[in-house]
Amino acid sequence: MSMLRNRFFFSSLRKRIMAFLTVGFVGCAVLMASVSYNAIYTMQRDKIKTSMAFDLYQQTSKLNQMYNNLLQVTQQMTPEGTVGNLMETYISAEGAYSQRLLSRDISYNIGLITFSNPAMELVMYYDPASGKASYSNLPLRGDFTLQSLPSVAGIGELKYQSPHKSLCRFSDDLVVSVTREVRFSDGTRLVVYVEAKSDITTDMNSLTESLYMPYTLVFTDTAGLVTYSSNSTAFAAGQSLMLSGESGMTRDYVWNRTTGDYGYGITLLLPVSYYNHELYTWKNHMYWILAIALLMMFMLTLVLRRLINRPFRLIEKEMRTFGKGYMGNSRYHTGIDEFDRIFGQFNIMKRQIQRLIMDVEQKEKRRHQLEIEKLAYQINPHFLMNTLNSVRWLAVMHKQAEIEKFVSSLIFLLSYNLGKSEETATFRSEIEVMQTYLELQQMRHDFEVNLDIAEGTYLDTPVARFILQPIVENAVCHGLDDHGKLEISITPDETAQMVRIVIRDDGKGLSYETLALLQRDTPDQQQTGWGIGLRYVRSMLESFYGHKARMSIESTPNQGTTVTLTLPFLHPRKE
Repeated sequence: MSMLRNRFFFSSLRKRIMAFLTVGFVGCAVLMASVSYNAIYTMQRDKIKTSMAFDLYQQTSKLNQMYNNLLQVTQQMTPEGTVGNLMETYISAEGAYSQRLLSRDISYNIGLITFSNPAMELVMYYDPASGKASYSNLPLRGDFTLQSLPSVAGIGELKYQSPHKSLCRFSDDLVVSVTREVRFSDGTRLVVYVEAKSDITTDMNSLTESLYMPYTLVFTDTAGLVTYSSNSTAFAAGQSLMLSGESGMTRDYVWNRTTGDYGYGITLLLPVSYYNHELYTWKNHMYWILAIALLMMFMLTLVLRRLINRPFRLIEKEMRTFGKGYMGNSRYHTGIDEFDRIFGQFNIMKRQIQRLIMDVEQKEKRRHQLEIEKLAYQINPHFLMNTLNSVRWLAVMHKQAEIEKFVSSLIFLLSYNLGKSEETATFRSEIEVMQTYLELQQMRHDFEVNLDIAEGTYLDTPVARFILQPIVENAVCHGLDDHGKLEISITPDETAQMVRIVIRDDGKGLSYETLALLQRDTPDQQQTGWGIGLRYVRSMLESFYGHKARMSIESTPNQGTTVTLTLPFLHPRKE
C-alpha cells in the first residue's frame, strides 16, 4: 500500500510540483482554447452585426436625405410653390404671348432646381389623362408608364418609389423617385415626378470588395413584398419577405432590418456561409496554436523539473547539516537567482542565530542591573514628594504660612505632573493647575493676571493633560516684565462644540525669526525656552485630539504675544 501511495499519490514534493505544473498547464491550455473560441465567436458575431447595422444605417440615412430633397422639390411644384405658382398662372393665362413667357419661366425654374441639386436628374409634370409629360427637363423613354414605377411607400397624394432605372431616355442610372398628384384651381390634375441618382449599386460593390462579404440590399413595401433587390437571383421583385424584429438569422441568411422615415422597409442580408467563414478560419488557426502551446508547455515542464530537482536536493542537504549544529557559511551556485537568494538568506539566518545566542547571554546579565535601576527610578519621585511633605509640615510647625503655602502648591503641581492627582484631566483641573502656578509666580514677581473663565458643563469634560501651564510659564518667564499684565480667557462654543482658550501678555513679544521657528511642526535644536514648552503642548494636542485641535501664535515685538487654542468637546468615557 505504501508503494502504491508513493507511486500514484506523489508523496514527493518534487513529483507533486511536476504533476501540478502539468495539470495546470493542460488546464490552462484547455481553458485558453475555450475562452479564445468564445471570444472569437462573440467578437466575429458582434463585429458583423455591428458592421451590418452601421452600413444599413448609412444607407437608410442617405435614402432618407434623398427622399427629403425630392419631397422639397415636389413642394415647389405644387400650386403653393414657386414653380407650381407659375404653372397656376400659366393655366389661367389668356394669350399665346403670356403663356409663352410663363412657359419659359417654368422651364427656367425647373432648370434652377436641377442645377442646385447635382444628384437630381429628371423633373416633370405628367398628365395621367393624356399620358404625356409637360416641362420635362430631359427626354423620356418611349415605353414609360406611371403604373410601372415600383412604389414602396406613400400616403395620399405622395408616393415613394424604390430604386429603379431612370426614365430619361439617355440615362441608365439607378434612381429613386417621388410622385405627387397636384390639382390646380381650374380642376386640372397633374402628377409631379422627380428623380435623383442613387449610389446603392456602388455602395454595395464597395462593401462587398472591402469586407469580402456579398451583401444584398432589399426594399420592401408595407405588405412585405420586395420592390427592389441588389441581387435579383437571391430575392426577386414581387417576392414576399416577411421578417419580424430588427435583426435575426434564417436558414440561409443573416439579416438586419430597419424602416425608413417615409415608411419603406430596407433590409441588409448576408449569406450564413460567409457569416461563419472568418470563424472557421480562426478555429483552424486556433487548433494549430493550441497544439504548439501544448508542446511548448510539455517541454517547459521537463525543463522546470530539471531546474527545480537539484536545488531542492541541496536545500535538503543544507537542512540536515544545520540540524547537526553546523553554523558555518555554505556557498552554493545553482544558476537560479531565487534559490541562490534562499541559500544567502539561510547563511544570514545562521549569523543572526549566533548573534541572538550571544545577545540572550548579555541580556540575562543586564536584567538584574535593569531591575535595580528600575527600583531606583521608582524611589526617587517618592523620595522627593516625601521630602517636600516634610518641609511643608516643618513650615506648619514653625508657623511659616507663606512657605507652607508655597510648598503645598509645589506639591500639588508635582503630583499633577506625575499623574498622581487624578486619572483623567479636565478643563477644571487644568485651570486649577494653571492658577496654582500663577500664584507661585506672583510670590516672586509683581505682574497682574486677569482671568475670564466662562462657567459650563464643558469644565468637567476630558482634556489633554498639562497643556495650559507650559504656555503660561512661557508667558511669565520669557514675555512679561515685572509690572506686566497677563490676560486669560476661556469660552465655550456650544454650537460648534469647541472651547477657545486665549492667553495674551503685553510683554516684549517675539522677533519674526523666533516666531517662524516656533511655528514649525518639527523639532529644532534652536527651539529653547518658548520652543520646548510649545513643542510639548503641540505633541500632546496631536496625540490626544489628532487633527481636530488647533494652536496659533501671534506676536509683535514690544507689543506682546497671544497664544490661541481651539479644542473640541470630548465626552467622558464610561468605565
